[in-house]
Amino acid sequence: MVNIENSSTNKNDEWIEEAIANHYFKFYDFKNFKNIKKVGSGGFGKVFRANWKNSEQILALKSFFVLNDVTIEAIKRELILQREVDFHNNVIRFFGITKCGSDDSINMLSNYLLVMEYADSGTLQDYLKNNFNNLTWKHKLDIAHQLACAISCLHNERIVHRDLHSGNILVHQGIIKLADFGLSKRIEETSNGKQYSKLYGIIPYVDPKRMAEQNYKLNEMSDVYSIGVLLWEISSGQRPFKNISYDIALINKIGKGSRENPIHGTPNAYVNLYTKCWDGDPASRPIISEVIDQLKEIISSIDEISENDLYNNIVHESYESHESQSTIDENSNASTIGLSRLITNEIKEYFEQEIKKVVDKLIIFIFNEEKELEESIIYNQCKIHDIEPKEILEWLLDNQYDSNHIFLLGVFNYLGIGTNVNKKKSIELYERASNYEHSVAQYYLACIYKEGKHIYRDNQKILQLLENSAEGGYLNGINMLGECHYFGIGTSVNKEKAFELFEEAANLGHHAAQYKLAKMYRNGDGVEEDDDKVFELAKKSAEGKNLDGIYMYGFCYSEGIGTNVDKEKAFELFKEASNLGHKLAKGSLAILYENGEGTEQNFDKAAELYKEIYNEGWSNLFCAIVDCSNFDNAKKDEIKKKVREKSIKLINTFVDGMDKHDKLTFHEYLALFSKPMYMINPTKAVAENYKTGEGIVRNILNVYYRSADEIKKFKN
Repeated sequence: MVNIENSSTNKNDEWIEEAIANHYFKFYDFKNFKNIKKVGSGGFGKVFRANWKNSEQILALKSFFVLNDVTIEAIKRELILQREVDFHNNVIRFFGITKCGSDDSINMLSNYLLVMEYADSGTLQDYLKNNFNNLTWKHKLDIAHQLACAISCLHNERIVHRDLHSGNILVHQGIIKLADFGLSKRIEETSNGKQYSKLYGIIPYVDPKRMAEQNYKLNEMSDVYSIGVLLWEISSGQRPFKNISYDIALINKIGKGSRENPIHGTPNAYVNLYTKCWDGDPASRPIISEVIDQLKEIISSIDEISENDLYNNIVHESYESHESQSTIDENSNASTIGLSRLITNEIKEYFEQEIKKVVDKLIIFIFNEEKELEESIIYNQCKIHDIEPKEILEWLLDNQYDSNHIFLLGVFNYLGIGTNVNKKKSIELYERASNYEHSVAQYYLACIYKEGKHIYRDNQKILQLLENSAEGGYLNGINMLGECHYFGIGTSVNKEKAFELFEEAANLGHHAAQYKLAKMYRNGDGVEEDDDKVFELAKKSAEGKNLDGIYMYGFCYSEGIGTNVDKEKAFELFKEASNLGHKLAKGSLAILYENGEGTEQNFDKAAELYKEIYNEGWSNLFCAIVDCSNFDNAKKDEIKKKVREKSIKLINTFVDGMDKHDKLTFHEYLALFSKPMYMINPTKAVAENYKTGEGIVRNILNVYYRSADEIKKFKN
């Protein structure tokens, strides 16, 4: 007889193993988790905290009591929802999955655990309990605003949380983090009813409409009801109805309209807001965007009113009578001033809200942008959204409570957008955002360490930052971590590991990683040669407008790699890559022009391309040397410009009077012997390879003398 339970378990294990194999999520080896400690439990299972390897990076491990079909479906749903809102700073990050053995320290019925972002302050309930006496109203309103923004993010993606309460909202370094999205509730409701009684533990937060009507489907307005209760909890620091048993009697009491009383010292507008949110009639509740707007108004008013004035404005239990708490100012001048201030505040609030929308879009754009950030990219985005960069900069300076905003301010300082370039300030901001586990900031900080111009190069730091960035799911971070393993930066060379990382990033649509993977398949580097895979990956990379990918795609057509030889197609692709600045493509294009392959034979065009290769090659060499000087950047740029201009004049003078064939031959010689310099990246040449600098100089001299000898032969 087949054991149904074991069969189901095996099926679920197979689904997880298949998902890991296809890189739907990252797999973490359980043996690399150290200092594992239990920090909580719920209806679904237990939660542990652990250090990743021997680093200070702390992650959360979420286990499950039972891993059956119902649980798996709930987890699938949870992970899908996570991917929709993973970019938002107020949503707990999902990193991957791990598996503990039967002899490991975590004794669970299910040995699979989710690897999540760790929240150092625990639940919102814990945070309020431990910090309430130190919280000002500005802090409380900031928490409320973060919470509302997080729910707004879910609702914008048509996701209903359904299970909001202070026990599953987390806090990390003062930042609200949403967790579960109703995962535990879905599992509890569908696990043979064993955990249904857990519902009693969250009675005050549940929409009373659901309590009265069992078939009532929880919706966005149900989340708003929970928000109302949470806003009261933030104002009081206490669980709702803390002195009353959470039982059927409380359900009936809430169903008849009973709510907690306002806390003395709470702003009237805040009381009015959460009162509307927990209205018994869902149709009378505000939508989440209205909650955010009203919270912003309250925050704005707090900035103008001192806290002493606020505490004197005592709110009594008879707050329902709004008119009794209002006074009519008979002084027309005062009324005019008040009206003017109100209008001004509304206009200010409107513009700030618009800027916030643009900032959020910028963050999403940067997260999805594969290319290195340039000033023009940010300015172009500002132009698209019809906003001045200076306005965004000023807004960012006033809103440094979110790691996204800290990072973006770093970008503005690094590129000099709306301000002077300040690399030192940008590095400080990147470091600060990185400490909040901002995966994009970690990547850009690693790039700065790798460049070694503005901060001392540290290979171990580069590796650590990229490991963290990759764990955060940032594709550029995963790709660059692959480079570390490929070239042995901060670690030993490991081509197999590099291949895995490039493959992971490539499967998720990273076009540079697709090119690198194609190159490894082409050279049999860490993997068996496979021309079909080379062509397939080069095509994907080229379609993503990756320059190296376009060149390799052309190379496949030129040499018949994974496809038939097609010189015309190769010519088109080489020309496209060359026009976009790809160095090797110029040489390949010159050869096609010289041989008349894929295009009409054109010696002049071929000679011109060879000359560009030569000129840029020697210019790159000189620029690399200039970059190592103590001149300021303006002086360096001036010297480089003069060198390029002089080089062009000298070459033109030298070939003056030669016929087409002689010019072509001469330029071809120059291009051949200057190619090593042509591939130099001036900004990185010496800084990145200082330890081999002597060898570089020797190679350069060898090329120089060989080039001179060939020119002499040609002239003689």
